[in-house]
Amino acid sequence: MEIKTMPINSAVRAAFLEHLDAVFDRDLADYHRIERGQRLQFLAAAVELAENKGFSSEQGIASYVLALWYLDIDFEEKSDELASLLLSPLPEVRRVHAMNQWVEALLGEPDNIAAADEALKKALHLTEPWGN
Repeated sequence: MEIKTMPINSAVRAAFLEHLDAVFDRDLADYHRIERGQRLQFLAAAVELAENKGFSSEQGIASYVLALWYLDIDFEEKSDELASLLLSPLPEVRRVHAMNQWVEALLGEPDNIAAADEALKKALHLTEPWGN
């Protein structure tokens, strides 16, 4: 009898999606109202988008997925500064921190892209010692 094995990447991805789903279900209002299969589809697509932006750490991927959850799929199009950041060759830790600051600022003032861009620039300045 032949035993089929799942590639480790698939197993790790599945476990990560399960973990994200559990955390989001616990911590995000209204997330639990979405049918589980739809949630996992959203997470799988969102993780793929995050990876396409060069995020590979759990923190980076989860941060990007949260930005998608709160701000929708077109959130990057709201700011040239953010779009530039996400395509930059800066270390992931700096990009994640600056993106998170941008998202937090925009959530606080949804109509103030300029303030979000300033938060991003400030975060990049403060994290310069973290590397280029």
